[in-house]
Amino acid sequence: MKSIKKGLLFTVLLFGTITSFGWQYWNDMGGGLEEGRDIDLCADGGFFITGRSNAWALGGFADNWYDYEMFLIKLDSMGNEEWVRHYGQSGDGFYDAAWGVCATPDSGCILCGKTQSPKWVDVPYGYLTYYDDVLLVRVDKNGDTLWTRSYDGGSNLFDRAWWIKTIPGTNDFFLTGPKTIHPDENSDIWIMRIDSVGNIKGQSVWQDTLRLGPSDVRWGCLTPEGGCLVVGATRLRDTTYIEGTDTITHRNSTAVIIKTDSLCNILWFKEYNRGNSDHYTRSVTACVDGGYLVSTYDKYPGWTWILRIDEMGDTLWTDYIGLDPWDPETRLANFTMVVNDAGSGYYFAGSGQGWAWIIRTDSNLNEYWRVPADFGSSSDQFLSCVLTPDGGVCASGQTYSVAPTAYSDIFVMRLDRWGGDYAGVAESAQKPNNIHINAYPNPFNSSVRINVDIGSISPPGACRVDIFDLSGRLVESLDLMNNSNTKGANDDRSISWQPSPSVPTGVYLVKMEIDHRTVSKRLIYLK
Repeated sequence: MKSIKKGLLFTVLLFGTITSFGWQYWNDMGGGLEEGRDIDLCADGGFFITGRSNAWALGGFADNWYDYEMFLIKLDSMGNEEWVRHYGQSGDGFYDAAWGVCATPDSGCILCGKTQSPKWVDVPYGYLTYYDDVLLVRVDKNGDTLWTRSYDGGSNLFDRAWWIKTIPGTNDFFLTGPKTIHPDENSDIWIMRIDSVGNIKGQSVWQDTLRLGPSDVRWGCLTPEGGCLVVGATRLRDTTYIEGTDTITHRNSTAVIIKTDSLCNILWFKEYNRGNSDHYTRSVTACVDGGYLVSTYDKYPGWTWILRIDEMGDTLWTDYIGLDPWDPETRLANFTMVVNDAGSGYYFAGSGQGWAWIIRTDSNLNEYWRVPADFGSSSDQFLSCVLTPDGGVCASGQTYSVAPTAYSDIFVMRLDRWGGDYAGVAESAQKPNNIHINAYPNPFNSSVRINVDIGSISPPGACRVDIFDLSGRLVESLDLMNNSNTKGANDDRSISWQPSPSVPTGVYLVKMEIDHRTVSKRLIYLK
């Protein structure tokens, strides 16, 4: 188990107590704003994390805060840092940022993002502000650069790439991002296929015919037919309206989904809008039973709106995630990333209430568990996540809770499929001898029998077993010594628990305290 870099110990609020997680990584590389924008699984089981940092700014970030470079961090499977590399050009206003990373079969990876540096942007120095070109950097397993390519959309204005993915069975990649074709016009959506050295093999541009605001695209996934499906937003604009006696101004946008064939020819596109909201769509994943699950931010009222669509983009159903099941008015999180779990369910990563969150659900969005990661008094968020070989999840993001709090730092956390520490941190701080809890069946769908062996410990007159949900709320308290459902002798007793109809599917913690010692057990309840 690795120790936290810089000697920090991060914790998460789980089961109503503060529980330490050993598999965590944090890095302040010495810049201002630093963020783990994207993460991917390496061929060796470790992880690549990328983003932007001005730790290498010419003269220091305090005097040259707009001098960003791409960074790439390589972690092993246990979260130990192997190396850190950076790519770009140092100088006043030279802004190079990585938004996406994709591992390659040769144990290296490819980064995608943007550049405003004169080394790659064909604009005279002094006219660089907001002149973005797409920037790709491919590296080997040691982070050494194999090649660098930039792509100009044709206007020297606003071009970048947010997402890149290897095309199975080939050495090619899909990538996508916004592109401005004509000066003084709104950006469009650019989809490309490139070969192993960055040559364009196919491309298309989607344009919103209404032209009421710029379009942007943030993520994509592969389709069964060998193409890609990308998601984003269009008609991004500020909207002002009257609600009662108040004048309200906020960002408004329409979600857009585009499907292409293997050469990026557009097959269809669909738009989705619930009305006066910001539907900046950030993530999509292909479902095991066909179709796609799309994560869309519904900024007003501030929830994460989930769209389940078929292969043609028609809506099958919609729902929200990140709500407290006990109090639907409580908005827990804005989930910007969704990936498939090892079965038919999903992992969601995001932020809310100042914490970073990971939730695991079944195919119908019923929660198995949720983990809120609280790193301190300031805000923390996950920006990306990836499925791990053991069926768990690893997420990367940024935290403002670590000094200097005025800036953000990179952090990464890995969980197993049950929402616990990947390396198997104990269920509780103490597991004393002669006290054991077992449960059968587990998982269960109607009732479960909880067996407690207290050995030679003399129990008090009353001995309680408490059951908590993953938000730390007490669900039920059972008297182990004086209950009609209790069976057995004092040193080996059992009691049954049948959740009430209001108790949702999920993971629960059975906790027992006796003789100043604590023992616990996880239960998985599937309706």
